[in-house]
Amino acid sequence: MLFAVEEANRDPNFLPNVTVGFQLYDSCVSGTQALGSTLGLLSGQHLPTPNFDCHPQHQLLGVIGGLTSPESEAMAALLSVYQVSQISHGSQHPQFSDHHRFPSFLRTVPSRAHLPQAMAKMLLHFQWTWVGLVGSDSGAFESLDQELRKEVGKNGGCVSFSEKIDYHKVHIDNAVDAIQDSTAKVIICDCYHVHFILLAKTLQKKNVTNRIWLMSTSFLADASVLNREAREMLNGSLILEIHSGLLPGLEHFLSTLHPTMYPDNHMIKLFWQELLGCTWPGLKHFGSPEGQVSQNCTGLEQLTPTLLSALNLNDLTSTYQAYLAAKAFLVAYDNLRACSPGKGPFTDGNCAIRGDVKPWQLLQYLRTVNFTTEAQEKIFFKKNGEIPAIFDVINLYLAPDYTLQTTKVGHLDFREPPGKELVINSSIIIWAKGPGKVPLSDCSKICPLGTRKSAVQGQPSCCYQCLHCPKGEIAYVPDSASCLKCPEDQWSNNENDQCIPKILDFLSYKEPLGIALATCTIFLFLLSLTILGIFMWHHYTPIVRANNKKLSYILLCSLALCFLCPLMFIGRPVPLTCALRQVVFGIIFTVCVSTTLAKTIIVVSAFRTTRPDAKLRKWAGPSLPKMILIGCSLVQVVLCMFWVIGWPPVPMNSTEAGPKVTMLCSAGSSELFYAMLSYLGFLALVSLVVAFLARQLPDTFNEAKHITLSMLVFSCVWIAFIPAHLSAQGKDTVAVEIFAILASGAGLMGCLFFPKCCIILLWPEKNTRDKMLGKHHFQK
Repeated sequence: MLFAVEEANRDPNFLPNVTVGFQLYDSCVSGTQALGSTLGLLSGQHLPTPNFDCHPQHQLLGVIGGLTSPESEAMAALLSVYQVSQISHGSQHPQFSDHHRFPSFLRTVPSRAHLPQAMAKMLLHFQWTWVGLVGSDSGAFESLDQELRKEVGKNGGCVSFSEKIDYHKVHIDNAVDAIQDSTAKVIICDCYHVHFILLAKTLQKKNVTNRIWLMSTSFLADASVLNREAREMLNGSLILEIHSGLLPGLEHFLSTLHPTMYPDNHMIKLFWQELLGCTWPGLKHFGSPEGQVSQNCTGLEQLTPTLLSALNLNDLTSTYQAYLAAKAFLVAYDNLRACSPGKGPFTDGNCAIRGDVKPWQLLQYLRTVNFTTEAQEKIFFKKNGEIPAIFDVINLYLAPDYTLQTTKVGHLDFREPPGKELVINSSIIIWAKGPGKVPLSDCSKICPLGTRKSAVQGQPSCCYQCLHCPKGEIAYVPDSASCLKCPEDQWSNNENDQCIPKILDFLSYKEPLGIALATCTIFLFLLSLTILGIFMWHHYTPIVRANNKKLSYILLCSLALCFLCPLMFIGRPVPLTCALRQVVFGIIFTVCVSTTLAKTIIVVSAFRTTRPDAKLRKWAGPSLPKMILIGCSLVQVVLCMFWVIGWPPVPMNSTEAGPKVTMLCSAGSSELFYAMLSYLGFLALVSLVVAFLARQLPDTFNEAKHITLSMLVFSCVWIAFIPAHLSAQGKDTVAVEIFAILASGAGLMGCLFFPKCCIILLWPEKNTRDKMLGKHHFQK
């Protein structure tokens, strides 16, 4: 404060023709003493007279203090009555942000309300998710505990325990037991150094070490007041301190300071006495042992750099805050004096009267003060009466000589955008296990890629187990809370950490099933051609002529084409094959069944028309088979054309779960697909009924029995096809349809033509006209 005043008085452009002065009062860290001193300041005399100003010529415009919240509370309650400005350089209690209760209170230190968020950001930076909390019972511990749990929980962490400590041994022992039982390696300590000393001593006795301490702004990191146990316990820890800026010129000011320059300043004499170890007449030397006599101070001693090093000018937290408070008062008063009439902040633009400045007028200027320090730091007060919250991150470590050293390793500035408030140079931090060896503190290990976190019943949220993602889902970041489902056209890899394109799958010629079906297709095709060749080679024989060789040729040709249809089902689906495969199959099979129906009706009509009174005589003729064949087939052609033109089947990918995506042909219209099959089934049923009724006709040429059997086989195959087709998935649906085509075609060919081929090739003696007419029964 003295440095700030002298700095202002030396500047001719700052407060010209004004000499600034101040009075110092020692509150002895007592709210009662601070209240008495405040009454003395208001009264203008040491023995206060409440509500009276005994020296109006020395009007009080503002107060700097107190250092602690209990001191400031008593002062603020009184000063607010008189609207006297008060700037505290150490009080952090959140209650002082209430300007309805403390309208004239300001402070150069951030509120403790920032601590939970600041601590949580530091924990997030080092990825500490499992921590403990220990704090002195300062009246705000419960609030800190609740808010810290919320802030830590936002980042996926949690608090293992929270314990209050004070001078009572029971509370210290409870805190030690909680630290010992917990697996948390990082402990947040919002405690005073006197309480921490007791805690560290008990922890050392129980050999509870290897903990990293994250100290709050309440802790005084002064090696001179910490015992050996506390220093060893703090090795490699961090402390969050109120920001301390540079004070250019302070060291020079101290080196030239002499008590003779301030003969009436009692505090200067005490400072000189304690620093040099001498004694001023009339002042007790508290630093000398009892019975030891020190030499008298002369005021001419020199402050050497060695003596100044004891002041620890690298850590000026409280000093810097007091300097800012004094500087704010000086700048506000300078702005008040520089006011131009008509441009003032008061009614009608009035300014304060220089010789009669009221405390509330200076308070008005103080709230809007904005200045830049010699170290180029911008200072202003926010609406809540405090400057922007800035913290320094300090690393505590033991030097080889077991002295506790401090190094600034970062800062936390809440003026910065979200996510950029904290800046830490981790490379210069000296941890307990050595530089670069960042300790871990988590209840559960980080879940690797491909796994997700699963809560454990009865445990906090940060204690969990890692479960592998199911197939088709991934976790591409560590510690994932859930697994993400892959898109329909992708599938998870073996590690379940990324989605990869599904493998295109279809019934191909390169796989065993495709090869087997293609082989059967070619074999049956060649077999049908072979039978056709046999029939054509033996076309003159009775057995060929007796069974309407033209219909037999048509049936064998259509069967041969049917056996080629599966070749359009095998291989990668393309628009052309998708559009044609079902239509070609349906039309060709309709020709087969229509031909079979025509053969059946010819057998019946041939027998019935032999009677003189037969009504079918006029219908039975050479044109009847053609009419049946063309008429029945034309219906299917029209149906299929309507299907292909209106709703053509197209290539599609199946959406079934699995690493493969099956390429199929859509039905286009399922109704028309089953209508086509139903029409085939209707023709087969008609052929079956007609053939069954004609099976007992007394004619050697009658092949109704063979047609009946072939239609039974055909019907059974396609009746079984429907449930099999509906239950199959992927390319199995294609294989089922190919099998149905081959089986039904082979059934027709086998039942109708195999017996005839056997007679033609193996028993040619039966292939004669007499045998066909049955005359062999009358020969001897």
